[in-house]
Amino acid sequence: MFLNKIIKNILIIIVFIPFKLFAQESLINLSGNIETVYKNYDNYNFTPYFDQDSNEEYSAIARIILESNNYENISYEIHALQTYNYSDVKTGASGRDTTMLSADLGGNRINNNDESAHYYIDRANLKFTTNDLDVHLGRLAVSFGKPQFWNLFDYYGSSYLNQDFKSGIDAIRIDKPLNNFSGVNLVVNKIKKFYESGNYLENTIAQSYQRVGLERETGFLLRGYKTINDTDYSLLYKTEPEGHIIGFEVDGEIGSFNIYNETTYLWGTDKIAMPGSYSGDLLKNYFTNVLGFNYRFNNNLQIIAEHLYNGLGDSNNLDASNVRYKNGLNTSLNKHITGISLSYEFNPLLIGKYDSKIAWQDSSHQHNLILTKSVTDNFDIIFGSQINMGDRPTGSNWQNPNIQSEFGRLTNSFFFQLKSYF
Repeated sequence: MFLNKIIKNILIIIVFIPFKLFAQESLINLSGNIETVYKNYDNYNFTPYFDQDSNEEYSAIARIILESNNYENISYEIHALQTYNYSDVKTGASGRDTTMLSADLGGNRINNNDESAHYYIDRANLKFTTNDLDVHLGRLAVSFGKPQFWNLFDYYGSSYLNQDFKSGIDAIRIDKPLNNFSGVNLVVNKIKKFYESGNYLENTIAQSYQRVGLERETGFLLRGYKTINDTDYSLLYKTEPEGHIIGFEVDGEIGSFNIYNETTYLWGTDKIAMPGSYSGDLLKNYFTNVLGFNYRFNNNLQIIAEHLYNGLGDSNNLDASNVRYKNGLNTSLNKHITGISLSYEFNPLLIGKYDSKIAWQDSSHQHNLILTKSVTDNFDIIFGSQINMGDRPTGSNWQNPNIQSEFGRLTNSFFFQLKSYF
């Protein structure tokens, strides 16, 4: 079944090759990519989470990009997407990917129990440029911040699994440089805000204890940045669904090492009670911090290490942390987690990447391995796996799974991916 789907997508790639020739002859910059991925989950024995020993998924994304900067002060971009996803995942622990796409898409063409397809415009925006001001208007991608594992400044939109493109949001963005070394970013968009009234979804394992008490409200981000003696500093304020966030980031060099640190503080949260038998509040004011360093050796080996302090994590009550995680409030279950990434270029056509995370409180750990082979300049084959090690949940139901460790609650997975660019 999946072999046939992969063959069909290879044929689609061949069909899209003429677009590359058109792009070379046109005043409009036309490009795009096709991605397909097959993923297999090797589940552990825990009936409240998994209904079978293994699950599998197949996903595909076709992206067409139109860009133009032929006008003196105006440019535009349009990203049209066609997506397809098959999955036999009926149940699953929080944190598992149940689709290649993490965005909530519209324009369904197929919406069956096991498969779905969507077509939509991911980005469509205009950029107006003057001597000292850039204004972006429409559906656009917005991203700030340096860390790789836990980017506290990157709040807008969501990314795709193993994808190079960030999901677009409807927003206005204004970039105002003050001089060559400082400036201001302003973003205004709509957000879903938590409020006290409402209840929790409890109809499925994946949705258990997710809040439906949400309302639309205008979101606002203001970021200022400045470079002093080759060190970058930035301050951030943003309205979030759970309150207000202020943040500070510093990024500089110490000898051959790149050192960076991000700190944020959330305040102004509403008192929303935890569901079911859980005690305390779903939200509270808290600090989060990420400290990291980056170093590249002369032999094409790069190492990145980061440590996360998560003030909303509760290492003594991982089930409560998991409820916050499902609601998008938590970056992890524990307070302290360290991640290390190694990337090595064996040759220009073969790149390997390994990263590992460890939760200090429960000693569980996660290992990711990705091998990327460039067959041609615009066609890549990728193999990867994720192994999660730690104590498994011991509960008897999915409302209270009695989670024992950060990564022990997650299943192992293996994937095969094709990427083609034109």
